Amino acid sequence: MRNPITLAEIEDLPEPIARSGESSAPSLEPGMSTLRFRLVSSDNESLEALRYARRSMLREEWTRGVEEGEASLEGAVFSASEVVWSVPALDRERCRGKLAELIDRANRTLAELTARRAS
Repeated sequence: MRNPITLAEIEDLPEPIARSGESSAPSLEPGMSTLRFRLVSSDNESLEALRYARRSMLREEWTRGVEEGEASLEGAVFSASEVVWSVPALDRERCRGKLAELIDRANRTLAELTARRAS
C-alpha cells in the first residue's frame, strides 16, 4: 500500500560564507544547513494527521528536553506544500530521521482515522 503522505527532499545549497575582512583565523563553529522537503499529501485529512503527529512529537520534546546541539522539530517551518528546517550541518541526518518518524506517525494516524470511519 502506498503511503498517502510523503516528503521529497529538495536539493539544498550550502549557507553562504560571510567575509569579515579580518586577518585572524575564522571561528570553527559548525555551519548551518537548510533542509527542504516538498510535502506530498492527498487531502486536508492528511494534513490534519501530519499536524497531529507534529504536535505529539513536540510534546515529547518538551517533556524530555532536547540534547545540547540537537535541533528541535519546533524550528521546522511547515506549509501546506513544503517543510523548511535550518539545522546544524552535523545534525542533518538526525533531523532527516525525525522527519521520517513524523511522516510514519502521520501515516499511522491517517490509517487509524480511515479505519474508524470505515467501521
